[in-house]
Amino acid sequence: MSGFASGIAAGPGEVDDCEHAGYTTGLSAGLAMVLADLDDADLAAVAHGGFAAVPAQRAPDGATVVEHRLAAEEGVAILDLRLPAGLVRLRFTGERPATVGLRLAAVRIGLLRKVLDHALVHAVRPMSLVRYRLTLRAITDVVSKVEAARRQLAGMGRHPSRAAVTEVHARLTLLDWRVARLFWPDGYRHDHPVRVLFVAELVASTWVGN
Repeated sequence: MSGFASGIAAGPGEVDDCEHAGYTTGLSAGLAMVLADLDDADLAAVAHGGFAAVPAQRAPDGATVVEHRLAAEEGVAILDLRLPAGLVRLRFTGERPATVGLRLAAVRIGLLRKVLDHALVHAVRPMSLVRYRLTLRAITDVVSKVEAARRQLAGMGRHPSRAAVTEVHARLTLLDWRVARLFWPDGYRHDHPVRVLFVAELVASTWVGN
């Protein structure tokens, strides 16, 4: 039975599981958990703006996949699900967009935590004492804001509003860029671990919007 028909909402334990998946197994695995109860028709109905980011192995045969190098390296495919001009989808989505957004925010928190682990290792590399203290202060500040985002998710309950979920994702995007600056200039290389945060932002844009 489709997630729409069953009326399933994200509970606290499920959100914790999504965060754990993002932290331990990465974006693609976390995204698979986010979309686990959506069938292919659900994907097209819930996706924002006609594009849907899915785990690469979830891309249906014959689907139109947007070429995106960084997404592909993270095991993510961007599907082009737009309808011809003049047509609209009539499938009822209910609370599913907000639930998907809530789960995805939890995955992004897990990813942020993982990249912050890298930042702590990076901070012990040879650098001036002043830069070292500034880096640790910046990491501490980001950690506190990640915790605030986690508390905000926990406070949404089983039926979050789309507006509230969108606001959390906007906060996480700002944190992503703050974390990327911790690795300057290496953090902007396509093969750096921080890459996953940029791809996660792209994924979120397909499900939540900007």
